[in-house]
Amino acid sequence: MKNFRLAAVLAATGLLIPLLATAPAAAATTKFHAWITCDPATNAIRTGITGVGGVAANWPVTVDFKVESGYSATATTSARIPAFGTTTTVAGKSDANGDLTVAGYQRSFPISSNLFYTEKVVATVKNLSGDVLAERSASCAYDTRTTVTLTCDRDAKTVTARAEGVQYNEPQQQAMELKYEYGSVAKSSTGEPVFGTARYLRTTHYQSAVNGSFSDLGWTDTVPELQPGISLERTVWVTVRSPHTGRTLGFGTATCVWAS
Repeated sequence: MKNFRLAAVLAATGLLIPLLATAPAAAATTKFHAWITCDPATNAIRTGITGVGGVAANWPVTVDFKVESGYSATATTSARIPAFGTTTTVAGKSDANGDLTVAGYQRSFPISSNLFYTEKVVATVKNLSGDVLAERSASCAYDTRTTVTLTCDRDAKTVTARAEGVQYNEPQQQAMELKYEYGSVAKSSTGEPVFGTARYLRTTHYQSAVNGSFSDLGWTDTVPELQPGISLERTVWVTVRSPHTGRTLGFGTATCVWAS
């Protein structure tokens, strides 16, 4: 009998994962988007913000790029990043359409020598009078010690999410928090989206690392067979956090696809 087991796994090991979070818009028609990249290949960190509409044409602005948080960990050390709390102010100007693109701070950091690195930037756009036009945030994470899997098993008709970690050597005063978020999108045979579930908090678990390692079963769902011609792509995001310090210690994501 043919085995239809689809262990379509995207592991977080060695993966650069950009995370984006957006604050409320200054105007309903304005779409601002902050970004940050933490590139282990070049050990470079870059930031910026873009805005579509909502700013007058050829309008001068200033943008404050603040390092809101940041954390790095090696096999033997862990600490808040040195740039924490610093702010870089950059002048910018919208184009003739009122669109805005401003590059923020850039700096070097030995990301690739760490097991885990994360940084969050908050970008605040102001006019020359100091009025805030928009505020957006973005985060990035580089993680080589957290592995997240999502397994679609057609034979068993189950979907299983799991997170595992190694070299979590930071002393912990209490169990680590594992936040599982989940989302899905169904597509027709032509690739068109049919329906889906937006990313949401599915469950939260607590685990203590033993000799630096942990293994956690997020959940196993029993799922019905799909309608003919439909495929369902499921994605899980896992954030490992210290409840004591509030720091993010790890992150991973995985996707599996179940086709009818």
